[in-house]
Amino acid sequence: MLRPPLAAERLRLLENGDVLLALERRWSDGTTHLRVSPVELLERLAVLIPRPRINLVLYHGVLGPRAVSRLRVVAFGTAGEPAAADTAVPDTARPTRPATPGGRRWAELMRRSDGLDVLACPRCGGRLRLVALIDERSVIERILGHLGFPTELPAMRPGRAPPLLDEGASS
Repeated sequence: MLRPPLAAERLRLLENGDVLLALERRWSDGTTHLRVSPVELLERLAVLIPRPRINLVLYHGVLGPRAVSRLRVVAFGTAGEPAAADTAVPDTARPTRPATPGGRRWAELMRRSDGLDVLACPRCGGRLRLVALIDERSVIERILGHLGFPTELPAMRPGRAPPLLDEGASS
């Protein structure tokens, strides 16, 4: 389970829309509370969110990803998954790497995480497989035109700023 960055009991919404945050300990200058706008509170909380694809747990020594002795401690099966603990792995063996950089195929991840079998044919229930990868614009336009789909990309719309609370609005 994850712990929230701050307890809800320490937050209080003021009448003017500002947020009053009670500090856990008194600061050296005597400050016990911070008064911030909701947007400023979100800015301070956003700093605590780790960047995407950054490991929060790093292993060193024997458990490190490139450690020579790792195979004596962690045994790998054929699909990159840890094998049974009693499996003997010779010193010269290397763990078999999965076919994809992420460790699993995308379809397998969708099946395990969301329960969706994206490779099941919606008509017959058979298995779908990649037949061709088309990356030439003229061929793509011809296929889309034949199927009755638009061949031109839609116009990009400009991004919008996040909604802010009105200064004059009261809750």
